[in-house]
Amino acid sequence: MDADSQLQQWLERYIAYHRNVALAGLNEPLGEGREARLVEAIEQCADLYSEPALADLQRLIDETPEAQRAPWQRLRAWGLMMSIRAAMLPHRRALQAQQRSLTCRVDDELIPVVSSFSRMASEARRDRRAAIEAAATAQLATLDEHFDTQVNAARDDAFRLGYDSLDHLWGDVLGVDLEALQEVATTLLEKTEVAYTDLLAWASHRRLRLPPAELRRHDMLTLFTFTDYQKYYQPGFIEPALQTCLQDMEIDPRVDGRLQWRERDITFGPPEALAVAVPHEIVLSYCPSGGLQSAQALAGACGPALLWAHTSEELPLPLRLWGHSAISTGNAQLFTDLVTHPSWLRYHGRFSVDIDYMSWQRLDRLYRFRRQLGRFLFTRHINTSESLADAPEAYRDIMMEACHIDYAPAYYLVDWDWQYASLAFWQGWSVAYALLDTLDEYFGQDWFRNPETGQWLYQYWSEALTHNVETLLQGLLGAPWEAELLAAALCNERVG
Repeated sequence: MDADSQLQQWLERYIAYHRNVALAGLNEPLGEGREARLVEAIEQCADLYSEPALADLQRLIDETPEAQRAPWQRLRAWGLMMSIRAAMLPHRRALQAQQRSLTCRVDDELIPVVSSFSRMASEARRDRRAAIEAAATAQLATLDEHFDTQVNAARDDAFRLGYDSLDHLWGDVLGVDLEALQEVATTLLEKTEVAYTDLLAWASHRRLRLPPAELRRHDMLTLFTFTDYQKYYQPGFIEPALQTCLQDMEIDPRVDGRLQWRERDITFGPPEALAVAVPHEIVLSYCPSGGLQSAQALAGACGPALLWAHTSEELPLPLRLWGHSAISTGNAQLFTDLVTHPSWLRYHGRFSVDIDYMSWQRLDRLYRFRRQLGRFLFTRHINTSESLADAPEAYRDIMMEACHIDYAPAYYLVDWDWQYASLAFWQGWSVAYALLDTLDEYFGQDWFRNPETGQWLYQYWSEALTHNVETLLQGLLGAPWEAELLAAALCNERVG
């Protein structure tokens, strides 16, 4: 088989995998049925990420002129990621099945451990939250052996593929220097420290009557649930307001039929952008929303859906499907930030926003952002350590440094970020705030109702996935990106 035929065969199977994953999310509610479909999709393309296949692909890449390598390098990166996923799969499924079977007793009530977070978030009594957390984390601690097996399976696969650590493999997959990014993460924590701790002290005293030193994770689950912070997002508001906003920018919400808005039952899970075929068949799957978190989730899913539906058909397919996830995350955060801004709420909801609303918004963003930095740093600790013996305490120390919250050590079992999604999260926020600054500069603070904005976004979306994060940011900023820019955007209150 010649090189072109072999690459085409890879590409067809690659496209089929992504389509099957999207269809699983489209047709199956959360649960065993969807998980079985996803496992089947992984197994159907096993020959694509075998060691000989990856070696063959690397050989073909080496024989391809450098200017034409990018799509196939993306394809190889996907194959490496799939190899690690497949190696971990039976162990992850065993751990998740065990986790789903765990229950904890609090007083006379049996609570499934998987439901413990939602139960704590809805519980007003602090002693009751603390009791649920203590009981749930005691049960989680019984899963240590499953976790060790999972991590060791990933390490063994990395060694088999010729890498001396998981971090070296992920650096290759993501095309980044993880050690350099650790320095960036540390800088971001330093630069947002004062703003975050000041807001945390204000909020914990105002809502919980607690000094920050006494805060535990269960307190943060309930800190942002109060009515005055949620009241602007009543059921039935966000979807029509978001579609009207797009129309104001002369953006067709359905992109000439490429993008379907499909309301689903809550059993399908949170809102999700499903790329059945990029750019021709994108589905925005969502359940009826009410409250801030639901509104943010729908707006966040709308972002990548619009990006994929407007992606140029001239882009090679591997670039469309394996574009850097930080770029789609950035588009998600662009819209998430938009629908929480006072100017947008005033225009589309006719709301007079409470004077403290933006302070709560800044704390909310900073907490979520710093939490993801903590997850990134903890994952680097796991991936570069020879032993997992200190993982629980290392997790607690790292998350305390990042969030100033006492995290139970057993939570490390569910916070190990095996594929560095946390990196895409905070890199994506860099993209989002660079976009926001660009739109403000070109079209004013009310860019979200300027018809010229739509034309600019069309052009941006059409080619965004061809870039890596660094070149995309440089193009938006006109200069190299620096961590201080993102820190300033997160710490400064955007008024309007």
